[in-house]
Amino acid sequence: MNKKLILLSIIMLMPLCLAQNISIEKLLTYNKWSSQHQRVYLNEHEKLFRQMVFFENLQKIQEHNSDPNKTYSIHLNQFSDMTKEEFAEKILMKQDLVNHFIKEMDQQVTHNDSNSETQLNSKSLTIAASIDWRTKGAVTSVKNQGSCGSCWTFSAAALMESFNFIKNKVLVDFSEQQLVDCVTPANGYQSYGCSGGWPVSCLDYASKVGITTLDKYPYVAVQKNCNVTGTNNGFKPKGWIYIPNTSNEFKTALNFSPVSVIVDATNWGNYQSGIFNGCDQSHINYNHAVLVVGYDQQGNWIIKNSWNAYWGENGYIRLAPDNTCGILTYGYQVTA
Repeated sequence: MNKKLILLSIIMLMPLCLAQNISIEKLLTYNKWSSQHQRVYLNEHEKLFRQMVFFENLQKIQEHNSDPNKTYSIHLNQFSDMTKEEFAEKILMKQDLVNHFIKEMDQQVTHNDSNSETQLNSKSLTIAASIDWRTKGAVTSVKNQGSCGSCWTFSAAALMESFNFIKNKVLVDFSEQQLVDCVTPANGYQSYGCSGGWPVSCLDYASKVGITTLDKYPYVAVQKNCNVTGTNNGFKPKGWIYIPNTSNEFKTALNFSPVSVIVDATNWGNYQSGIFNGCDQSHINYNHAVLVVGYDQQGNWIIKNSWNAYWGENGYIRLAPDNTCGILTYGYQVTA
């Protein structure tokens, strides 16, 4: 809080200088965006700060989109008055927690004996030139996690939703809020609601307790007390596997069903469309969980995100082939 106050104070000392560089067109763009996103600020100090952040982001967007060598475009959206640091703090998972998960999960690659048989069966599949599980009716609508780092529950719920459809031929929205509230240290899981967690923990929890539907346990974007009892609360995954980190293994797996992954989404905030390749591949920070629903003929990965359907390509992002943003490193798939 003190850091923000200091920053606001500094900005307040030079509004006239900054204003000289702000065109009428940019002010109109801000007013339109602010109205569209229903922005209400605590006071004039915060409003001025948010305006300056917005104008800086707008400048970056215009510079990026004017570069003909870029393979993707970026645009104004719900994150456009956030600094990069605020975006990471409010939307992405906490880095120290993720590092702890990684240390633990690196030692765990399978769940039970059914995995090896199912994995063998999946490897026998013919790898299609492209696949998109949306066209098969196996993917639910894009959700919105809000200002809560609960992406891990959305990735896990989406994974179970798709497998439930493939197995039982019914598409049902499962409850992310149940996972936020119940996959906790109190229940034996090192996951922390809006601060972060690991999708596989959700699978383990659901295999024991079951996951109920979204309409029975709605999402509220904050962690509350666990509101389920007993061990028969809906769908129960019986097995899952870790996907070896090669493109061929991932494509093979995706011919069986969608895959839950952990990625570096540090630079995803303003993505609008195209093939994203904007991660720093020399320094991957795993901080976001999503669902891979397929790949195209060029090998680009098709990703379902949880930042609402207005973000990106109707809520989706396409990543460049191979291990872009670390997509191949931590992939899991329900098998039974």
